[in-house]
Amino acid sequence: MKINHEIPVEAGQKFQVDAFKEVDAPGIANLFYTVYGADYPFETYYIPEKIIAENRCGNLHSVVARTPGGDIIAHGAIFRSSAPCPNLYELGQYIVLKPYRDSFAAYKINQYIAETLVKAVNPEGLFGEAVCNHTTTQKAAALIGMKDMALEVALMPSETYRKEKNGAEDRVSCLIQFMSCHDKPLTVFVPPAYREEAEFVFADPDFRRTLLDSVVPLPPDVTSNYTTTSFPFAGVVRTNVATAGRDISAIIDEVECEAAANGMEVLQFFLNLAMPWSGKLVDIFRDRGYFSGGYIPRWFDTDAILMQKNRTAPNFENIALYSSRAKSIKAFVQSDWTQSEKRRGITSP
Repeated sequence: MKINHEIPVEAGQKFQVDAFKEVDAPGIANLFYTVYGADYPFETYYIPEKIIAENRCGNLHSVVARTPGGDIIAHGAIFRSSAPCPNLYELGQYIVLKPYRDSFAAYKINQYIAETLVKAVNPEGLFGEAVCNHTTTQKAAALIGMKDMALEVALMPSETYRKEKNGAEDRVSCLIQFMSCHDKPLTVFVPPAYREEAEFVFADPDFRRTLLDSVVPLPPDVTSNYTTTSFPFAGVVRTNVATAGRDISAIIDEVECEAAANGMEVLQFFLNLAMPWSGKLVDIFRDRGYFSGGYIPRWFDTDAILMQKNRTAPNFENIALYSSRAKSIKAFVQSDWTQSEKRRGITSP
């Protein structure tokens, strides 16, 4: 049964952080409704039976802060989402009742995930999409060793955060952060235009990478292998390109045409950097007005680069970032966006 009304929870109670139990599902649904009203874009979190089913099958691993009486005052999780690599989980779904936001509940959930849940689930790695209308989530992720990697510009509509009244006036960007659990040596075919950024993010000792400049042409006999997912609530179209061939321009045309017809605001293409012709592939996107968001480790099990395009000009000034590393990534991204605007100005009729 879908939770569609708020059940009050008493403030000031003691709580314990623990792995999900099926009895917690109604409390989680109440938590999401209390904080977001009916506006949270994923219906699963309003339906206790679906929360139970997702935890049972392993698509979702919830952690809760639970009071002695069984109230759920906070939630966090790792879960399968957009990454094609099935053992790369997203870290997120953090939500805390307002009276408990000074209680360290979110920090304790983060700590439980990093120290206990990761050992039980044994993923290749974790990634998170920390909102950039404030820095709280970014700081919490940094405390458990998440590394800043990429910036998804103007990803989420401001309406998603309306009930929280946290100053999200424009679309909200998200910082992709990554934790390596089982790193392995990889060869990354780096687009020459983004060599400096690759050297910057992969210099971290968590990553064992061989960076090779990608200069070979697209092969004439390879057919592209890709999947596209639309998120109408966010106005986002996300395409994962595992392999790209000569037909990639026609695929971009198709994705862009459908996105325009449906009023989508953001186009994202995640490109597999195991392809020796990644550089030429990125050039095609750059010529069409796309700009880099950065590098994402293990997205395809191999690494990826995000190429993105926004229907309206993003407001970079409203992107709040915590770390100097994230601010450097933003500088790369903003510079490339500026160059993409100049290219579009030159090529537009």
